[in-house]
Amino acid sequence: MGNLIRAEFYRIRCQRWGFYGLTGSVLGGVVLLTLLCAFPPQSGDAALLFQTIEYSAIVGMVLAVPCADLASARVDGRQVLLKNEAVFGIPRWQMYLSRLFTALLLGVGLVAAMSLFALLLAGIFLPGIDQLPQILSQYALLMLTALPLWMASAGLFLCLKFIFRSGAAAGILVALYYLVGFPIAGAAATVVSTDTGEPGLISTLLYALHPMTPFWNGDMVVEGIDTGISIQLTPEAFVDSPPPMLYCWALGLLWLIGTSLVAITFLQRRELR
Repeated sequence: MGNLIRAEFYRIRCQRWGFYGLTGSVLGGVVLLTLLCAFPPQSGDAALLFQTIEYSAIVGMVLAVPCADLASARVDGRQVLLKNEAVFGIPRWQMYLSRLFTALLLGVGLVAAMSLFALLLAGIFLPGIDQLPQILSQYALLMLTALPLWMASAGLFLCLKFIFRSGAAAGILVALYYLVGFPIAGAAATVVSTDTGEPGLISTLLYALHPMTPFWNGDMVVEGIDTGISIQLTPEAFVDSPPPMLYCWALGLLWLIGTSLVAITFLQRRELR
């Protein structure tokens, strides 16, 4: 398994534009947030920078997708690479898990690089350095809370990519599930609960098990309007009233285990050509 993971990281290094583009997007975003905090009208301090990153934690659900895509290069299309691995006697569950672990390690590395870079920029350009220990404790807690959800996002994309043999199709399905599936599930749970006094079982399960749920932490407002239903979500809920870390880790691990089992099952039954 270790050799497979090292091989995946070698292939990531060969995809220089993809790797540099992803890293540049993350670190460039930190630079942009630092500039927005440092100059008017904000003229803020180090605390404002880390709070802004915390409010943007949901973006990690999107950035997890290119991490998984980079870690699974050349497994779509005719999947020649997987066929070569099978010829050498590599079990198919190792083919999948090696790429999953690579994606998770890459994502954790980017989170660490982003945090260290933000700390460096805050120390150089922003006031309020003496308050950093207290700020960083809250920041670390929230990052650890969001981390399993980001991992779940990477696992979902990777599973769909192995099933449909297309990174583009997997990305579209993940986007639809996040941007359409969650509001529909949440609205259904809210509307049914309002009408009957009890939420329906299916809508409740969808709402409770959706990996986006902890970022809104139940702070969803559903209102009836002339053209249908208005759904309002506030990302501040994740920072102002953080969800339980244990729940987020349980949810994230549930998604990782579930998507891995589904992907490995499909891979076991597929003829590699």
